[in-house]
Amino acid sequence: MHKQQRQRTTRMLHEAGVELALFSDIDSVRWLTGLNLSPPALLFFDRGDFTLLADDGYGEASAFGGETGCSYVPIVGYTIQQPIDAPARLAEALRELVAGISGLSGQVGVEEKSLALGLWQALREAFPGSEHRSLEGWLLPLRAVKAEEELARIREGFRLTTIGHEAGRKAVRLGQREIDVWTEVQTAVEREAGRWMQMGNDCIVGHRPGNMSAAPLDFEIIANDSFILDLSVVVDGYWTDSCATYYADQPTAQQIELHNFVEEALAYAVSLIRPGEVAREVDEKVRSFMAAGGYDVYPHHTGHGIGLTGHEAPRIVPYNQEQFQEGNVIMLEPGIYIPGVTAVRLEDAFLVTADGTEPLSHHDKSLP
Repeated sequence: MHKQQRQRTTRMLHEAGVELALFSDIDSVRWLTGLNLSPPALLFFDRGDFTLLADDGYGEASAFGGETGCSYVPIVGYTIQQPIDAPARLAEALRELVAGISGLSGQVGVEEKSLALGLWQALREAFPGSEHRSLEGWLLPLRAVKAEEELARIREGFRLTTIGHEAGRKAVRLGQREIDVWTEVQTAVEREAGRWMQMGNDCIVGHRPGNMSAAPLDFEIIANDSFILDLSVVVDGYWTDSCATYYADQPTAQQIELHNFVEEALAYAVSLIRPGEVAREVDEKVRSFMAAGGYDVYPHHTGHGIGLTGHEAPRIVPYNQEQFQEGNVIMLEPGIYIPGVTAVRLEDAFLVTADGTEPLSHHDKSLP
């Protein structure tokens, strides 16, 4: 489980002179273990070996402990024999774990933003003479390049996303409420998956005053309405994202014009993506394309990465100097919004390859 991720992290820490490290951000723990854990959980690094401290109710953690260079310390979570206090037991287990460590000559790294005070104190007490170094954000560039096992989860997520969009297109009918459409989408995805699924994001009628981003409410679909369905499905901790715009009846001439232009903008954005291109330059070019067409430029990102969160590196925004790399999974999502009247947004996912991109999303975004 995620052996490659641990190897890459070990190399990074070794090159930086970090001998011990405590990963406390739950997404870091998930990425390094391959387990879709819930907090509280910690992963402790000791000169190439990894120890997981997590709730004893998570069965797959034992399998992680059986891998080479890995061990598992179960923490009592739910119990009727004593008060439930997993964070305190986690701190106690960490103290016991680090108490026997000796011969330290390098730095101790921590993800301090997500580190509880008691855990921080445990490290300071165990290694009072060591230099402590922040690891905040260190894993993000590594996470941006996906391994095959991560891509497998993402591909399955997009298979389910397509099914959700098929249901959504059929559900967009006059008189239906936003929440009615969402319920049909959710039901279709979960029926196919055979289990409850974590899902999001936007489900919005065009005549709504704020028609760019919102959860579904009881707004009804009216005549000549557009309908944005921005859908994410989470498979074993890995997110998808997608967007299509549907119509309750035949789209108006204005809606056809907007839809066709956003399709062109999306195709143009895709043509710009290849390894070595700079995210902010792609963002600038797509925004210029929109402006040259005579449309107001969308106020949100041009795109973003996905993985263990719905938005991660690389962000395609005006400030970001990152270059695209082979193995990035990115979203591209231009849109046009006329508040209270109509809106169009189209979004697709791509794997950055050596010579361009490979589509990962396959939902139908065409006009009816």
